[in-house]
Amino acid sequence: MMKIGLRIPGACGREPFADFVAWCKEAGFDSMDLHSPDPERVRIVREAGLETGTFDLPGTIKLLSPEASERQEGIEAGIATIHAIADAGGDKAFCVFFPSNHQQSRKESFEYWKESFPVVAAEAEKRGVRIAVEGWPGPNHSALGVTPETLRAMFAAVPTEAFGINYDPSHLVRVGVDYKRFLHEFASRVIHAHGKDTALDDEGVYLYGNLGPTFVSPIGFGGGDWRYCIPGEGVVDWTFVCARLQQAGFTGTIAIELEDFRYNGSVVGEKLGLSRAGDFLTSLL
Repeated sequence: MMKIGLRIPGACGREPFADFVAWCKEAGFDSMDLHSPDPERVRIVREAGLETGTFDLPGTIKLLSPEASERQEGIEAGIATIHAIADAGGDKAFCVFFPSNHQQSRKESFEYWKESFPVVAAEAEKRGVRIAVEGWPGPNHSALGVTPETLRAMFAAVPTEAFGINYDPSHLVRVGVDYKRFLHEFASRVIHAHGKDTALDDEGVYLYGNLGPTFVSPIGFGGGDWRYCIPGEGVVDWTFVCARLQQAGFTGTIAIELEDFRYNGSVVGEKLGLSRAGDFLTSLL
């Protein structure tokens, strides 16, 4: 059966770690994603009766660099973390792929990526760690792995089962990709999932299109015509998502990634948002 977990939001991340972990257990969560495989934090999470979810994979920006020396640095950083994750008893890494130069084309980035990432993926396969790429569009829409076009090319170049997807439908809605069709195509490659939704603003679409506002700042975690929100309060059909993941045999975690301006910014607000999102997703499992 699938589990419900979370990524640690900003204000909650400033609480004493053990206190927040205890709250997560009491609130009914099953797992927690961690920034790094820090042994002390891993111990605290597991002793509280929670599972560790994903650990962030560093060095991915450098893997897309035109400079061979920087790509090598990215490879070494990634491999070191893969070993640390495995040594900590973890089996999942989370990453995004976008270049430091946001004007670099995705085609250029892919050419550098397919030279460097296979080395990291091979080491992950040896150590029993699976790497999940999330389709966050990145600065200037420069990221790889956001759309079926680039994912197909990436899986063709690195076909190992140690490389898959962190399914986050909020990003697909934001960029205009059919999140249901995407899941039909890639459900078997889902390693981890994020519980985040997207609300669309018809008035914002009319005023700004998909260009964003000119004279005002968009709402936090939004772009004028869209904003991220907790699951169940956007356009994503989570009954479909959960059923399709289960149909594909997914028994992993949907980790709530709280990016909703109504809740973020205070410990009280973030715990409320996490609880509401967790209760909603749990009701569907």
